[in-house]
Amino acid sequence: MASALTDDLRSTGFSGEIRDDAPMAPLTTWRIGGPAEMLATPRDRDDVARAVRWAASRRIPWRVLGNGSNLLVADEGVRGLVIRLRKSLDAIAFDGACVAAGAGASFPQLAKLAAARGLAGLEFGAGIPGTVGGAIVMNAGWHEFETGNAVASVAFLDAEGAVESREREACRFGYRVSAFRGGGGVVLGARFALTPDDPAAVQSRMDRFAGGRKATQPTELPSCGSVFLKPEGDFAGRLIEAAGLKGRRVGAIEVSPKHANFFVNLGGGTAKDVLELVALAEGEVARRFGVTLTREFEAW
Repeated sequence: MASALTDDLRSTGFSGEIRDDAPMAPLTTWRIGGPAEMLATPRDRDDVARAVRWAASRRIPWRVLGNGSNLLVADEGVRGLVIRLRKSLDAIAFDGACVAAGAGASFPQLAKLAAARGLAGLEFGAGIPGTVGGAIVMNAGWHEFETGNAVASVAFLDAEGAVESREREACRFGYRVSAFRGGGGVVLGARFALTPDDPAAVQSRMDRFAGGRKATQPTELPSCGSVFLKPEGDFAGRLIEAAGLKGRRVGAIEVSPKHANFFVNLGGGTAKDVLELVALAEGEVARRFGVTLTREFEAW
């Protein structure tokens, strides 16, 4: 039976799916978290705007969910509205060396489609388990390669429900940050300007990047990706390993023996376990090396 809040959101014309008390753990790459009070999957951009305006008018907290990577959901769950864009707003359209992609499109899929067309600039994205929207918000990247470098413009819905287009310079891309992170709006999609190249060469680079990730990261187990940002002049994984924490566990969460900046869920891990292990790593690295680690994941 639909809740009163669900009925109220429906009254705005919202036509997508709405679920009450929806499990969040299956929707995150860490496989952790309690239920969302309301989980709405919009049918289109208009639905996104309706949901945002409705939540704002009712003073109901709302959040945007992509593929659930770089995210830790609390064990007790999330109050308010979660707007899920994965498998929504997922259109991808090529026009020569440019491609327009919705925020809910798979970033790895976008990278693979571009490679097949001999378009370079997103090869690193094949190994990043997120959506286009999430990659833009966090300026996702690998080593020196970053999403923002290929962005031409971004379509953005502000907190009041108005849509604007921002050129790349206005997006303020930096190391794992952009103007959209914590900005109170919704990235709806983006246009990418890519570079024509030999398809075999693009595919070869993409395969090399993907192979490097598989060889050095525990991709076979649930995780959020990197737990900490890269400290100035060093690497979080090296510091955590040097602190003797590789293989350390709290509950079912383990500092990966393969890469110490990945905390993997061995099965049944909780947000409480994660936060305890994260605090342990922060404390040990600070005590031994005087370095303050910065968390890369977002906590709900």
